[in-house]
Amino acid sequence: MSTPAKTFAEGIPGAARQALSLWWLGFGLCLFLPACTLAFLLTGPHGAASALLWTLPVWLLIAADHWGPAERRMVPQAAPGWFFDGLLYALVLLQILNILGMGWMVARLPWATAADWGTGCANLVALRILVGTNSCCAAIAPAHELIHRRGRFQRLLGRLLLVTVGYDHFSIAHRRGHHAKLGGAGDPSTARVDEDYATFLRRSVAAQWRIAWRAERGSALLGLMAETGLALAFGWAFGPLALTMLVYQAVVAVKLLEAVNYFQHFGLTQDSGRAGATAWNCDSAVSLFMFLGLTRHADHHRHAATPYPRLRSLDAGPALPCGYLWAAIWVKNHSAGYRSWADPFLAPTRGQTYMSRMP
Repeated sequence: MSTPAKTFAEGIPGAARQALSLWWLGFGLCLFLPACTLAFLLTGPHGAASALLWTLPVWLLIAADHWGPAERRMVPQAAPGWFFDGLLYALVLLQILNILGMGWMVARLPWATAADWGTGCANLVALRILVGTNSCCAAIAPAHELIHRRGRFQRLLGRLLLVTVGYDHFSIAHRRGHHAKLGGAGDPSTARVDEDYATFLRRSVAAQWRIAWRAERGSALLGLMAETGLALAFGWAFGPLALTMLVYQAVVAVKLLEAVNYFQHFGLTQDSGRAGATAWNCDSAVSLFMFLGLTRHADHHRHAATPYPRLRSLDAGPALPCGYLWAAIWVKNHSAGYRSWADPFLAPTRGQTYMSRMP
């Protein structure tokens, strides 16, 4: 019996097949960080120096995201959807394994001596960097894709991913607040031009919960119960320190998510006179692949249910000078500098193409 991959491969010329394989390899990058994270957890605990070396994949991805190539082409129409959907399901499985692996490793950390404390703290720092970053890139990003799908099972998988970071209500607030009221007073995810990241974070997190509770109280309550159940089971199975790290990685992931929200729509409010586009553009190839097309966010807002490999890179609107990972670090640590850089590109003229570089 022929497999879907074999049947597909037999139906296209060799050159086209080679071109598609490059796209598959590119989007396959989304599995790199969760796979490295799982390897770190399953082989731990580590020595202090070794634990910190395990964070190298994160720093390499950040560097590649900033200095790597751009990608504006569309995925060929001939590319089969099963591969891209398969990546989503693989990420769901990897996130579950990583959360369980985190509990298993933390429960095995020794704390008997001063040396154990040094080693244990180094492992927790590495865990925070790997698991926290991974839970944003490889859990919240695919969750965002899945909650926009029409299939009920896929939407449930998206909510399952959000439960692992304590943010299930995002599945409601994102659709009922952000997409429904983009750039308006009821949109919790569009940063105002005079709003720093810390202020935006507090406003966005609180507003998203209020929107979810008012719009779909029963669904929001079920999500809260699932998150509470996960926390209680995690603490019972792996101990209080593991429960603390479960909460901590969720906080890290949510802060990264909100940093992405901050620069994706910064200043593009309806009442600012500057909303010439729905989102800031980004052509980083690494961000495109790691965040599953989230960089093509303007097109996503035009066609929210369109699968991520079918999104286009648009010309109109302001553009980021770097990839998502670098921009998130920039916004989190120096949002005043980001606002100072971004403001000149928010001219009230509409329909122009903006070209930008890091100052």
